[in-house]
Amino acid sequence: MQSLVPDGKTLETRIIPPEGYERVHVNEGSFGEYLRNYSLLPDDIKIPAYDGTTISSTDVAAVFDISLGTDGYQQCADSIIRLYSDYFYEKGEFDKISFLFSNGDECSYNNWRKGMRMLVFADYSFEIPFGLPDNSEQQYRNYLKQVMRYAGTLSLQKESNVISVDELSIGDIICDDRHVVMIVDEAINEKGEKCYLIGQSFIPSVCFHILTHTEGTVTSPWYTQEQLEKDNFVIGSFPFAKSDIRRWKDGFQ
Repeated sequence: MQSLVPDGKTLETRIIPPEGYERVHVNEGSFGEYLRNYSLLPDDIKIPAYDGTTISSTDVAAVFDISLGTDGYQQCADSIIRLYSDYFYEKGEFDKISFLFSNGDECSYNNWRKGMRMLVFADYSFEIPFGLPDNSEQQYRNYLKQVMRYAGTLSLQKESNVISVDELSIGDIICDDRHVVMIVDEAINEKGEKCYLIGQSFIPSVCFHILTHTEGTVTSPWYTQEQLEKDNFVIGSFPFAKSDIRRWKDGFQ
């Protein structure tokens, strides 16, 4: 696979754009820069799962060096929520760390760190005062664990809007009721044609990873705009429709 540089330690240095393409500009401190600088596990490693096992796959270009925990909650939607949330957490933008549960109720980290907690009974949830304010990283991880437990593809759909392929950019998702993947990087050529890196996790909980695809005799981690413009297409082993292309909240600049 010519796009891969085995010694690359980050997404930007491991996966290079196809010939004639260059990565799009991203601003300093942006989500795009955050993902491009994300540390990767060594090349050719199997995908680590939450229970200490590994999973072999022929359609993986790179694996993020991301913790999983031992509860098995960090599945497809949860891994994307984790990346969104960690980005804002590292920037100190705590007011932006807020996600819906699948029942439509909001769970805010700002409220959580002030001592509020969400109690959940079947499809119902409500917020109550529970303890003293706590800004520790452990409480942040506890917050994420609860969000991962009660959020999913349905909640990501509720807090995102359908966009056109022409609008697609880093941080956008392709999401239906069963599965969700995320646009992780973007490149463009002189004709204005674009291509994208796409990442996912799945069930069981595994490390977020970049997918490859095979078209004819060519295997590549870069999905072209032309492929995603079709009414129906496949990412990994999951079929999607063009109407599944979505932007979470206001997206990322």
